[in-house]
Amino acid sequence: MSTSGEDLTLVWFRDDLRVADHEALTAARADGRVIAVWIRETRDEEGLGPRPLGGACRWWAHESLTVLHEELSDLGIPLLFAAGRAEAIIVQLASSLGVTAVRWTRRYASASRALDGQIKTVLSDQGFAVHSHTGSLLVEPWTAAPQSSDHYKVFTPFWKAVAGRDVGDVLPKPHGQSPLSQTLLSRARECPAVVELDGLGLLDGTETGAGEAAAASGPRWWQDTIAGHWSPGLRAAADQLDDLSASIDGYTTSKDVPSDAASTSRLSPRLRHGELSPRQLLQAARTTSSLTQDDRAAWIRQLYWREFSWHLTYHYPQIDSAPIRPEFQNFPYEDDDEALAHWRSGTTGYPLIDAGMAQLWQTGWMHNRIRMVTASFLTKNLLQHWWHGEQWFWDTLVDADEANNPVSWQWVAGSGADAAPYFRVFNPERQRERFDPDDAYIDDWLPYTSEAAPPPLVDLRQSRQAALSAYDHMKNRSTTRDNSGGS
Repeated sequence: MSTSGEDLTLVWFRDDLRVADHEALTAARADGRVIAVWIRETRDEEGLGPRPLGGACRWWAHESLTVLHEELSDLGIPLLFAAGRAEAIIVQLASSLGVTAVRWTRRYASASRALDGQIKTVLSDQGFAVHSHTGSLLVEPWTAAPQSSDHYKVFTPFWKAVAGRDVGDVLPKPHGQSPLSQTLLSRARECPAVVELDGLGLLDGTETGAGEAAAASGPRWWQDTIAGHWSPGLRAAADQLDDLSASIDGYTTSKDVPSDAASTSRLSPRLRHGELSPRQLLQAARTTSSLTQDDRAAWIRQLYWREFSWHLTYHYPQIDSAPIRPEFQNFPYEDDDEALAHWRSGTTGYPLIDAGMAQLWQTGWMHNRIRMVTASFLTKNLLQHWWHGEQWFWDTLVDADEANNPVSWQWVAGSGADAAPYFRVFNPERQRERFDPDDAYIDDWLPYTSEAAPPPLVDLRQSRQAALSAYDHMKNRSTTRDNSGGS
């Protein structure tokens, strides 16, 4: 307990880099004074903890944490930074600071949930009050289920079951507090894992900031590319929220037009890093009077697709590595490093694909229509495992999270819940004719001229037929195994 006699709470920030509509922070301030921490986590020997951030998200987190540090400082709340094993760091900080309680916003990926449960037990055994709060989702994954199962596997029934639920009111930014003593802060900084923000190594290409091998598949490209396209942090997020009507107006007709910069809200990285809560966005969409009902409903539906992705991730712990549909364990993917390299570098010879991959590399983001087309091309026309694409997107997207990324890849590949039918192969030339008929998107992003275009990597018709044949082979193999009683 602090020397002022007020309760002192340690608030552990994770993917919730905001001060408004933050239930853990609000509850902590209601109890007394607050000290905060953000940890660049290393998974333990059992693999518990969050998936290590990809390169683009590391850059975003660094920039967003800079803004969060300033905002919390304005409230009189110190934000500490640390790198390493979260359990050891949180327990040591709680003990050295003499806090009464530790609070955090819940996480839903399996390895993170397990770690949080473990930390909660250790802290409770040592006499600390521990509280986890909602804030990242509108619907807790275990609270929605059909009568026949413990979870939904199809989006529409899930949407119908949860769309009308009351999600509560948006919380205001908490009031400021008087500064904590320098003696207390000095004790916190004596923890060996506590460093300055730049000491986290988020920008140096290492996995933990301690010199390990780079997690990114490519070089540190963000300084000359994605940094020029975004302004991370809760302040810029608040500006986007204030202008939400402009992002939703016309959404039903423009959402599939990749060349239109206003065709989507581009709020996905704000949600991924928690600069905005889904509740803030839902309330803003519902209360903006200038929107048509169709635009409002279509955009809100997309918010709930994100909820559905986390619903599936909660119930399928290995979703980033194992297919939801088990028969896809037998799918005969090919191993072609050269084809994969052409896809990553945007040199497949198909302009829509190559423009999309260039947009991804330059901005850390890609229009959703193009995400589907590029993913289909990799998994079906090139017959490469969806893992490869998921991992590349994980490293290069500023909005890559542990739910949307693998769920979306499995959806396109046909191996996921509520997946696109396997025979639905997105033809990049037809998609170009439908959604970029004037080549406006291609002209914006294609890294080569038509005269210097690489030859097509595959024949679209032949590669589609090869994909369908591979799918038939998988089905026949699964049927044969079932009939023979194989495991």
